[in-house]
Parts: sequence; structure tokens; C-alpha cells
Amino acid sequence: MEKPKAVGFKKHLPNIASIIRLIGSFSLLFLMDFQKDIGLLKAVPYIWLCTYIFLSVTDSVDGTLARKLNAKSNLGAFLDALGDTVLLVIGAATVFTVFAAENLSDFEGWLYIGLLILCAVNKLGMNLVSKIFFGVPNMLHSYPQKAFAIGCYIGIGFWALIRDVPWWSVAFLVSINLYATIDEIVYCARAEKYDVDFKGHFFQKYETKKK
Repeated sequence: MEKPKAVGFKKHLPNIASIIRLIGSFSLLFLMDFQKDIGLLKAVPYIWLCTYIFLSVTDSVDGTLARKLNAKSNLGAFLDALGDTVLLVIGAATVFTVFAAENLSDFEGWLYIGLLILCAVNKLGMNLVSKIFFGVPNMLHSYPQKAFAIGCYIGIGFWALIRDVPWWSVAFLVSINLYATIDEIVYCARAEKYDVDFKGHFFQKYETKKK
């Protein structure tokens, strides 16, 4: 038996969580000066980190609310993707240009920022691909995409904590993103119908378009 759709104020709760993440992301730009030494770690941006962790948690909250309340919508999917993108881009840019600036050359900093912006463009580009093939914005939360999102959230927080950006961590995240993007493009091109719960090619079979 299908759960009844949420009505009234409840149906807006997932979108409110996404909007909090979207708007709250810009507050990170004003929290960079609150730093202190914690044990062996020097100049830890503790208020920035606490705010960043709170905003990251809302990414799980909006999806959970949407499923629990049966309040999924195209607007909600768009706000979720936009909120994720803005938080990750601002978080990464802050780390690269402020917290880790002393340990990165100008070339490294701009290269890393460019790579993570590329990842964000890939995510937004998937909305266009999905729109072309199925007429709806991308709402897939495949395992590769979830792995990339979790890796970014953890990675950015870790970089801010240690005030450095190890090259291997950026290469790892970009590799996951490229794989997830290719995985979803292939799915959109081959799938007979759009299943928002598609897990990925190594995790789930699906019906392909008839030739």
C-alpha cells in the first residue's frame, strides 16, 4: 500500500532543508577568521567546520524527509542538487583559497578549484541529459553518485581541518565523479524508463530500449 502524500506544511519540509543548505552555504564565507589551535592541529577553523558539518547533514535530512513523508517533487530534486553544488563549491573554494593557501602553489590551488567546478558542472549537466531523454531533471541517487557526494563532504572538512589538500584525495574524488557521470549518461541513453532509484550498472539490472 502506497503511503499517502504529505499535505500542508509537511510537504514543504524537505525543500526547507534544501533551502537552509543553499542559503547557509554563503555563511561559510564569513566564518573563516574564527580559528584556534586544537592539540597538534594549528589554526583550526572551528566555527566554519561546525557550520559546514551542520549544512552537510541537511543533505541527508531532505532526502529522508522526502521519502518518509512521500513528498518527492521535481522542485525538491532541483533544490537538493543546487544546494549540494553550492555547498561543495563554496566549501572547496574556501579551503583552497584561505585555509590551505599557505601549502598550495597558485597553480595547484586553481587546478584543484577547476577540477571541482568541473565535477559540479558534470552534476548540473546530468540534469540536461536526463531532461533530453526522459523530460525530467536528473533525480538519480546511484551508489557512485552517493560515494562521490560523501567523499566530497568528508574530504572538504578534512582539508579544512589539516589546512592542506593532498593531491591523491582530489584525484580520487574526480575519478569517482567521472565514473558516476558516465554511468548515469549510459543509463539515460539505454534505459527504457527512468527509475529514480537506479543504483548503478554494477548494482542493478534494468530494461533497455527496444531496438
